[in-house]
Amino acid sequence: MNASITAVALVALVLAACTPSPPPPVAAEPAASIMPRPTDIYTCERGTKLSVRLLGESAEVGVDGADAVALPALGNDGTTFTNGRQTLHVKQGVVSWAIGRMAAETCKPD
Repeated sequence: MNASITAVALVALVLAACTPSPPPPVAAEPAASIMPRPTDIYTCERGTKLSVRLLGESAEVGVDGADAVALPALGNDGTTFTNGRQTLHVKQGVVSWAIGRMAAETCKPD
């Protein structure tokens, strides 16, 4: 009878060793910021009013109080944003805005 108990105990230990351990806990993603990115307001030389929010790989631009449109960055430098029709250019603190083939107008912060 002792041999039976020993055999059962040995089988239980072997099975316990073969059971996979639970996966390690996954690190929680950092909480999203509840603060919106800042929106800057500009007045351009022809009177156009822009609200601009730079988001890294894109910019959101509202023109004369209209809903903002997303403009993807053109290239990797993050200074020109365009959807092919509307173009925002930001370089060394100077902002310019153009629609279509119209000459760009320089804009200053309000």
